[in-house]
Amino acid sequence: MWSDFKKFIARGSVIDLAVAVVIGAAFTKIVNTITNGLISPLVSLIGGGGLDFKDKIVNMSGQDVTGFDHQGNYGKGFGSFPYGELIMDVINFLIVALIVFLIARWAGRYFRSLEASPPPMTKSEELLQEIRDLLRGTPQPTRPTEKEV
Repeated sequence: MWSDFKKFIARGSVIDLAVAVVIGAAFTKIVNTITNGLISPLVSLIGGGGLDFKDKIVNMSGQDVTGFDHQGNYGKGFGSFPYGELIMDVINFLIVALIVFLIARWAGRYFRSLEASPPPMTKSEELLQEIRDLLRGTPQPTRPTEKEV
């Protein structure tokens, strides 16, 4: 069992996945900062200042929760649903998804361009290749002579 576990861990896909998770966590922090520091204020500015979602909650307890953020409400036993935070998380997700899509699209195009077929060989390149193969002693495919054509 131990040897199977070591083989599983040593596979490249497991290590690649671990690296991807760590990079994804760091990337998420960057996107959260961009969303909270740039996009949310822009959305608020466009909406006339009334579209700040971060502090929006639904009070389900019926008690006065004025002045508490939703974490404070949890600590006091108030029932609240932070729908503004959900909206911000959805916006964060859409931003991350868009950026990952654009990176994947760019990478796909880039790697396809690297796989482009080489240009066709010129007559002189074909002759040089035949000379090289003759010097190596590699048998050559027979080509029809001018008389046979």
